[in-house]
Amino acid sequence: MGARIGRVLMGMLAGLVAMRFADPSALTPQSFQNGFPSEVSFFPLGVWLQSPNSAPRYKAMGINTFVGLWKGPTELQLATLAKYSMFAVADQNEVGLNSPNRYVIKAWLDSRDEPDNAISMGYGFFRTCIPATEVVRRSHEMKGRDPTRPVMVLFGQGIANEFWRGRGLCNGDMNYYNVAVDGADILAFDIYPVSSTSPQVKGKLEYVARGVTNLLKRASPEQAVWNAIETTSLDPQVPVTPAQVRSEVWMALVHGSTGIVYFVHEFQPQFREDAIFRYPETVEEVAKINQLITALSPVLKSPNVLGKLTVSSAIPIAIMVKNYDGVLYVFAVAMRNEVCQVKFSIGEFADGQADVVNESRGIKIVGGLFEDSFAGYDVHIYKIPLRS
Repeated sequence: MGARIGRVLMGMLAGLVAMRFADPSALTPQSFQNGFPSEVSFFPLGVWLQSPNSAPRYKAMGINTFVGLWKGPTELQLATLAKYSMFAVADQNEVGLNSPNRYVIKAWLDSRDEPDNAISMGYGFFRTCIPATEVVRRSHEMKGRDPTRPVMVLFGQGIANEFWRGRGLCNGDMNYYNVAVDGADILAFDIYPVSSTSPQVKGKLEYVARGVTNLLKRASPEQAVWNAIETTSLDPQVPVTPAQVRSEVWMALVHGSTGIVYFVHEFQPQFREDAIFRYPETVEEVAKINQLITALSPVLKSPNVLGKLTVSSAIPIAIMVKNYDGVLYVFAVAMRNEVCQVKFSIGEFADGQADVVNESRGIKIVGGLFEDSFAGYDVHIYKIPLRS
């Protein structure tokens, strides 16, 4: 009875704290004295739980942040990251709070990864999720020790996947997130559709976008939303392709994610922490993605342009439109694994050309209209000079 009353009260509280925004660019995450750089040229691109000794290899791929430090942070881990000018999101401990190299830490991480999931007790037994109010308490506790850095909470796939049943008593309770987000500054989550064990989700990359959207609905104006991206063969029978990594990343960004974390582990046929390096084509693709994101960071951080462009297509096409330095940028992602022809219409625009970024081609715009072909889950980015 007490648990039932608690859930009812949590639901009532959820109605008070949940906030929704039609335009993700309306979110203006708070700046912190010792947080991430505020320059528009910086975009957080992370890798999950890797050895700092691998920093040079990840830096060559455009990674700038290590998210999670195994059994750390330790002095050696922080010194190594400092050596290679890398940032960290780390558990809060005495070393992290007092190390001479603590400046590399740009955010604190809730030490319980995926608090919304059931907690393993070993030998195949699980407790339920960590109560949402406890997640909030820990966030406030970390901020009390150090208010100069943001706090990150990394949720599991439940925020995107209503079919996930790995949350114990939290199964089906979406109000959990309405409460648990209160207190954190960076709201992150992971879902890996290519490797998913849920048949309703398996292979459906659009669940990445669903998770971003669901967190943004619960975010306050000061909170950022990040997400993790799969890169390896978590399902040994179905490796993630470079094209799927690209689709998931841009799908997340178009829907409002402001930080990307790559999950590069592999567990079968044997565990490897940096398994992404088993896939040279994926390493190359991630490097290209990161290079483009970094180059376009000022554009990505500029306000969205609403109502300027309309899309006509047989399948959903997610778009994000920016007007930056006299150029209209259109980011477009196919939200289904189907080939389609897409028509774009730009209001108050006559003739011109849309240059397709990194594709060495242009498309004529006639009377404000242009068309393009999309493969399944395809991504195209257009640059359209605006006439003065």
